[in-house]
Amino acid sequence: MSQLPGLGLALLSLVAWTAAAQPPSERTVRVRRVPLTGAPVDVRVAPGIPTTLNFDADINPGTVELGDSGHVRVLDVGARSITLTPGTELGEAVALRVRFADACLPLEPVLSLRADAAEVDAQVTAYRDARAPEWLRAQVAELEARNATCQAELAALRERGRATSPAALVLSGQLEKGVQVDRPRCEPAILEGGLACDTERRHLAATWVVVSVRLRNPPGQPVWRPGAAWLVSESTRERFPARMVALEPEAPAPGTEGTVALEFARPPRRPGEVFRVEAREAEGTRHLSVRGVKVQDADRPAPKKDEP
Repeated sequence: MSQLPGLGLALLSLVAWTAAAQPPSERTVRVRRVPLTGAPVDVRVAPGIPTTLNFDADINPGTVELGDSGHVRVLDVGARSITLTPGTELGEAVALRVRFADACLPLEPVLSLRADAAEVDAQVTAYRDARAPEWLRAQVAELEARNATCQAELAALRERGRATSPAALVLSGQLEKGVQVDRPRCEPAILEGGLACDTERRHLAATWVVVSVRLRNPPGQPVWRPGAAWLVSESTRERFPARMVALEPEAPAPGTEGTVALEFARPPRRPGEVFRVEAREAEGTRHLSVRGVKVQDADRPAPKKDEP
């Protein structure tokens, strides 16, 4: 019996085994940068070769959508990257949609995963193109939002300026009886806390009281920031909270001076009543106390006219 048929079968088996052991085709591995313009971006993928997609902004991992997830497996989703690979050669392109984590970035990249006989993308860096219509619209929207915020702040500043101008105070009636100035005194005990004060002033109008104090923060002491403040009746202990506490500069550094102004609504008029101001340090124990604050000066009776 001839041995040729057996030899032919062996050769055929060897050829089949060699073909199975080698890849069907050689692909060139690429690393690319592509702009995001709103149009789908082609990404070339191949089985057994992971493809990593990098973005120039944080993405929302929960919004990663695959058009046909049965043929593509997502290996990892990071803050700005996605790594994936197809299980088999793709017959048709598979869409991958990504959304950025920042809601102010309306651009939603769409990547088209497809097979290519010659090349495969090992890494694709997708960056936002400043010329893209979606990106330009987002920039315009951001500028419009900033402009609206600035206009609102400017309107508030103008309104505040009108409300605190001398003319506005006259129209409001707060200066109907004038602003009177007095000299209360700081409590000596505050010297123990390393904070000194002088040049106290009390400004009294028809509806408000402002007490200002010049402070000295000695060297070696931390900055001083005021917290809550009250106007306290010396006789009844009734407390009226400050409606504004202003400090210039905002936090006197060690070895510097500053002025604190405390504004209160004018309390009920009771003859002879004297108040004190208590201002707590925001973080610390160096509290401010100013005694001898009177709120009756504006009620002095008008001088009687001479009788005819």
